[in-house]
Amino acid sequence: MVRRRALVLAAALLAIVAVAAGIATLPSLAGIRPGTSTAPSASGGAAAAPTPTTSPSTKTAAPSGSPSAPPPPDVAILDRTDIRARLQAALEKDRVGLFAPGMVASVLFADGGSWSGTSGVADLASGRALSIDTPFSIASISKTFMAAEVLDLVVAGSLRLEDSAARLLPGVLVGKLPLDPRITVRELLDHTSGLRDYLIDHRLGLAVEANPRQRWTPAMALAYAGKPLAAPGVGYHYANTNYVLLGLIVERLTGRTLAEEYRTRFFGPLGLRSASYQGVEAPTAKLPTSYRYASVKRNAVPTSVADGTSIGPFTSIVTAAGAAGSVAASAPDLARWARALYGGDVLPPGARLAMLSDADATLTLKPGYPYGLGVQVNTLDGRISYGHSGRLVGARSAVRWFPEVGVAIAVVTNESRFDPGVVVQDLLAVVAPRTFAGGFRER
Repeated sequence: MVRRRALVLAAALLAIVAVAAGIATLPSLAGIRPGTSTAPSASGGAAAAPTPTTSPSTKTAAPSGSPSAPPPPDVAILDRTDIRARLQAALEKDRVGLFAPGMVASVLFADGGSWSGTSGVADLASGRALSIDTPFSIASISKTFMAAEVLDLVVAGSLRLEDSAARLLPGVLVGKLPLDPRITVRELLDHTSGLRDYLIDHRLGLAVEANPRQRWTPAMALAYAGKPLAAPGVGYHYANTNYVLLGLIVERLTGRTLAEEYRTRFFGPLGLRSASYQGVEAPTAKLPTSYRYASVKRNAVPTSVADGTSIGPFTSIVTAAGAAGSVAASAPDLARWARALYGGDVLPPGARLAMLSDADATLTLKPGYPYGLGVQVNTLDGRISYGHSGRLVGARSAVRWFPEVGVAIAVVTNESRFDPGVVVQDLLAVVAPRTFAGGFRER
């Protein structure tokens, strides 16, 4: 109880700071609190939790609701550095160095311009080409859409972050147990519910691989969650279980599928034309073939995990992931989404502040890296970034928004053994080197 009171006090202080800075806060979002992720095996089982793109600093400053960015670099100066050729060269180098079959990256510049590039192929057997608009499975980056959805409902007054998940989901079992009534919506969002992650259970892995075309329901997936790891609110445990439960809450409150909600609220209004909710919607274009490797050795032979359907990586794992990881999207659309979500176009300032500031409270629980309400908060090259990473067998991705320089970067791949976060870091070094006279320097 002492810890909870301390966190509520910290939240109140953050709200005071926000008001002093001229940032509107929402009464229903008061009481800002915890979230993060554990790293899976290198070769990847059927599913895995996302890993951060870099090691975070030990302390993360409270995110500002309206971060002040320095003026963007002189575009003419950057153009003279052959920035687009250098971005493509960095992508090629990293894709070859990571032995990835295919990779697409996209960068949104502070001045509104963009660059996107491809490297490798969509399918090794046929040599099918990638395009910058090829949709990839984005796995746990899907959680960013869920977080925005829930916060939208909070803003509308349909839901409160402190609502009991059990009261919203009567009769729902996790493992063989009813939900602990103390678990709140907030604790589902920031992974402090104490629930175990069903998606890393080896029995589920065997089940989805035994029948790759089987369509899973939330009830089937939640049955693998087992007993909770901890009481609510006392520790951070990344669990896809939390987001499957949030998906059920959203569908019960709205009376619509998540596919319908995401398309109405986000995909359509933001022009995310490549995005789809797999297992419910048809993909907007053919996804690349997803590959797994038996080891992290560079000469390991890639094996396709495709099941012959339009769902990637394959039907059973995507539908088992459900609300925690079913979205497919292209790299350019992911970069646009990150800029819209973290730059302020999707949520009002108070809701966005609550989403980001929750990562500060998570630090009290000693996570692997700070995690807010569906957002990873970490640093690259000394710059704070907001975003998420994603991983399912045969698919891995990362997206980051850097408020200091007004840059969004997204990288998607059709492999799962190596982290594309290193590509994000190399692309950042090209587009936002430190510093020219106005805050940037050639590197």
